Amino acid sequence: MASASNSYGQARTADPDVSRLLRQNDELLLNAIHRGDGETWNRLTTSDFMYVEEGDVNRKPEFLRELKEDGLAPLIITEYEVQVIGDTAQVFYRDDVPQRPGGPSTRNAHLLMTETWQHVDGAWLLRMVHTDRIRVDPPAIVLSPQQMDELVGTYRSRAMTYVVRRQAGQILASTGGTHSVVLKAETRDVLFEPGDVWVRKVFQRDVKGRVTGFVDRSESTERAWTRVSASTSLLPLR
Repeated sequence: MASASNSYGQARTADPDVSRLLRQNDELLLNAIHRGDGETWNRLTTSDFMYVEEGDVNRKPEFLRELKEDGLAPLIITEYEVQVIGDTAQVFYRDDVPQRPGGPSTRNAHLLMTETWQHVDGAWLLRMVHTDRIRVDPPAIVLSPQQMDELVGTYRSRAMTYVVRRQAGQILASTGGTHSVVLKAETRDVLFEPGDVWVRKVFQRDVKGRVTGFVDRSESTERAWTRVSASTSLLPLR
């Protein structure tokens, strides 16, 4: 266990024996989730344990009630780091999702776990887990020049102007004449900026198939843009 003199000091890398023990415990817990093994989770967690995932918070009683055998393989730990301050250990580790029989590819399915462990009465107990899905760019498709040209134009949202143009086989976009960024196509009418996995630009069409605008969609929020011209020249505001 870490010395009391470090309780309010700088975090330090855990001793190898502590890291090894906590990793073994985490592997037991990951397996226990899919076995419906509440006894292991009860034994290795504090009475005020919390499991946080995608904004949902489960306290220990609720978490244990929801454990069910599902027959799936547990997550695979690929990176593991432990920092210790006093009697507290902060654990960060990355998981790969194993391929499920008949399921979609999990090649890009990864999770990041942040955990707080505490040394209580001679044993390391898990106090909190926060699970976050690691977002990656979706697969991009190649649009034809004609398909790209259907999206080209000047768009407006209130006082802001957004320009989409085709150049050298790519779709480029800029706001108010600022530096251009490359957009990739997830589908014919859904574009994204590589590295910004939260936002999609969803283009809208009228009954004749002509693009009328798009929405910037970020999770559950969105901003509408109206196509004001098929030209990429910035138009004066009215």
